[in-house]
Amino acid sequence: FAAVIVVSPAAARPAAPDDELPDGEGKKILLASCTSCHDLTEVTKFRGYYDKKQWRDIVVTMKEYGAPIETKQIDILADYLVLHLGKK
Repeated sequence: FAAVIVVSPAAARPAAPDDELPDGEGKKILLASCTSCHDLTEVTKFRGYYDKKQWRDIVVTMKEYGAPIETKQIDILADYLVLHLGKK
């Protein structure tokens, strides 16, 4: 008789960067738009580095590069980024 150990994938993986970010409309946009080209750590590694204007400029630039962000989502995403990853 052999024992079988079942480990769920969620329990086996280390905490991902998005686990640190609170849920909300901004996170939905972030995960849908930014991670279509980048790993999320390409965003979260800038925690504490940019202010609101800089985050907004980055979002606009990424939209211009083809990120799937609607114009009405730009400020929602920028506000979310500065609130949770912005310069303190």
